[in-house]
Amino acid sequence: MSFPRYPECKDSGVEWLGEVPVHWCVDRLKASIVSSKNGIWGDESKGDENDIPCVRVADFDRQKLRVELMEPTIRNLTSREREGRTLNKGDLLLEKSGGGENQPVGCVVLYDDERPAVCSNFVARVQLKPGMVSSYWRYVHAAAYAVRLTTGSINQTSGIQNLDQDRYYNERAAFPPPEEQTAIAIFLDRETAKIDALVAEQEKLIALLQE
Repeated sequence: MSFPRYPECKDSGVEWLGEVPVHWCVDRLKASIVSSKNGIWGDESKGDENDIPCVRVADFDRQKLRVELMEPTIRNLTSREREGRTLNKGDLLLEKSGGGENQPVGCVVLYDDERPAVCSNFVARVQLKPGMVSSYWRYVHAAAYAVRLTTGSINQTSGIQNLDQDRYYNERAAFPPPEEQTAIAIFLDRETAKIDALVAEQEKLIALLQE
């Protein structure tokens, strides 16, 4: 599959980006966010008004780059504990602790669920600035993760990888205009959905062949 190139490109000055369209900005990742706030684990579920779903790293769908809350973990948090931590549709979630040799810490996924929730203490809620398209930025972070950009920001303590968020957010990325961010995200959402459908069909075929 080939696509027409932008009429004019420039050297981004960033090794992992290479050339970018001349009208795109190149800036640090932190220029795309308002805040990155660590989550909280809270208390055991009590069956009262303070119960709320809590997103764990185990709820990350790393293939689709989104949260999958099929059977959410319910925790109990007071309204004060939820301040600044309640997830909204369109937030990004950053895995800040965990990982391993074959799967480094630093995965980023999109929260696109309608339900209010919080994230665990191994995850950070990332709020984007106005004009930043969340679906586009999940792909930016996914590309950075794929080239193992996060590994330079990992601190290893007692067998657990911890991501130095300040160091990671100082990495540079491409900032297209908002309308292009939207167009890129729509295109990638559509094409990845096609791939997912193809994989699902192939898995069905393999299962039938095995039978």
